[in-house]
Amino acid sequence: MDEYTLFLDETYTYEHNGNKPAFAIGGFIVKNSKIDIINNKIDDLKKLIWSELPNPTSVILHEMDLKDALNKRIPKKKIKTEYVKFRSDKNLAKKLYAEISKIVKKSDIYTIGCVVKNNDYYTNFPKGIGNEISLVCMQIILENYTHFLFKNNAVGKIIYESRDAMDKTMLMRFYQVSSIGTMYVRPETIQQKISQFCFIHKSDNLPCLQLSDFMVNQMARKKSGKTIYKN
Repeated sequence: MDEYTLFLDETYTYEHNGNKPAFAIGGFIVKNSKIDIINNKIDDLKKLIWSELPNPTSVILHEMDLKDALNKRIPKKKIKTEYVKFRSDKNLAKKLYAEISKIVKKSDIYTIGCVVKNNDYYTNFPKGIGNEISLVCMQIILENYTHFLFKNNAVGKIIYESRDAMDKTMLMRFYQVSSIGTMYVRPETIQQKISQFCFIHKSDNLPCLQLSDFMVNQMARKKSGKTIYKN
């Protein structure tokens, strides 16, 4: 039986110029035997972008750090050292996005995500009647991941980027959904197909998790009407 891993991250967008705030959970599914291939591709990308560094693979890809570098309102001294060079060379940022796009398109992975626009959701399901948005997203993610594993006669696990203070909440969401099921998927099926839900910090420098960071941010930005990278 094949084994897969779902790499997940979460993100928020904020209201700006009429664009509505949104919450998203997303990432990608990859067969365990191909994880090292993705990790190596990300490391090769780091070597290409940060070739001047003695150890470029030690750089942690983080879209927020890149956005800070491109935002001229943020003082240069507050930008992470390895991202400062993007301030003076916007073409380098385009190159980074282009290379990430190539990795996503040319790799044997399956994207997955859920984005909820806060205003729309709470207008229809105000507090007191509606579930918390992260629970809604977790239900949809687990439902689709379980369905994927079932159709592929496989089992899998989930690696979620740690947010420290939020980890307990997200773990509770996972157990809540896996214990009662979803509208379409029985709880015992979720339990049989998803064997593990664990957290890994960004500082652990897991390339696959860094790729999911860029993917979920694009999902959220597109849903909220903000500019996304296109290639």
